[in-house]
Parts: sequence; structure tokens; C-alpha cells
Amino acid sequence: MKHRNAYIISGIGALVLFVAFVMYNSAPVPLWNWIKLSDLLTIAGGLMFIVPFYQLSVRVKTREHAPNPWVWQVLPVVGMVLMIIGLLIPNDFVSFGAVALCDVLYFLGCVGMLMIFVYPLHTVNDEMLEDDVESRTGNGR
Repeated sequence: MKHRNAYIISGIGALVLFVAFVMYNSAPVPLWNWIKLSDLLTIAGGLMFIVPFYQLSVRVKTREHAPNPWVWQVLPVVGMVLMIIGLLIPNDFVSFGAVALCDVLYFLGCVGMLMIFVYPLHTVNDEMLEDDVESRTGNGR
């Protein structure tokens, strides 16, 4: 595997996210006022999961001189920050009818982080093809 450490860290992050998901519906463990242990585990696991993909994405897109660097360098970081803020504020802090502010921040954060995987469109296919060629030819090991 070319990026084995990144995949290991992302896998551990996914496990931490699973633990946070299981703890979410259990009795809340408040740490500071409204912040719960499951919120902190979600933040830690989410960052462990997404940051290695972000770093690999930036490395590949820099190497290939992808257009509009602010889209794939800045927007994912802004998305991560919005997700963290959305997790840290209480659900009833501000609401717009049936939609809470934290839900809007989650949505905007997800849209921002989507740029890691889908911008520009052809790079995802190129990376998958490179991995396929390496695995079939035995190069890169």
C-alpha cells in the first residue's frame, strides 16, 4: 500500500466515530456544561478520519497543478471548522423554524469537505487508475 499510515489513521478514526455513534443514544456523559463525551469523540474521530485524506488530496492536486487552489485547500478546512462549531454549540442555541443552526453548520461543513474528494472530477479517476496499474504490475512495492 502506497499510503498505508494514512489509511491506518483513517481506520482508527472510523472506529472512534463508531464508538461515538454507539455512545450517542446512551446516557449523556456531560464534561463541560452542554459538551458531551460523544461530541468530543466525534470531533477527534472525524478529524482522524478526514485529515489524512485531505493531506493526500492536497499532495496529489499540488503535483498535478489543479486549478483554483483555494477551492481544494481552503474550503475543506473551513468545512472542518464549521463541523466542529456545529458539534460544540447546543442544538437549541439558535433555530430557524424546524432547522437548528448546528444542522446548517453540519451541512455547510459537509459541502466544504466534499471538495477533498470531488474537485476536480478527473483526479479521483486518475488516482484509482494509478493504484490499479501499480497493483497489477507489481510496481510501487
